[in-house]
Amino acid sequence: MRESAKRIHPDVQRVIDNQSLSNGDKIAELKKIYEDERAIQRAATESPMAEDDGLNDRLHDVELALEELEADVKGPEDNLGATL
Repeated sequence: MRESAKRIHPDVQRVIDNQSLSNGDKIAELKKIYEDERAIQRAATESPMAEDDGLNDRLHDVELALEELEADVKGPEDNLGATL
């Protein structure tokens, strides 16, 4: 039985495949998606019944794409401690 390849989130794939964008533009677009997804993740964790609806998969896809472009994956808040 053949295992299918993991599908990349469509927004991430669109940026990766866009040949009209320079690597710098791709990095900027991916970082915007990353920041948006992190904001959604933070909001979701404030809910008492947070479910993983694939959000972590989307973040992971963005991180992998940024690494492939040799861009820094960490955001400024990644060096901060957790707050309540």
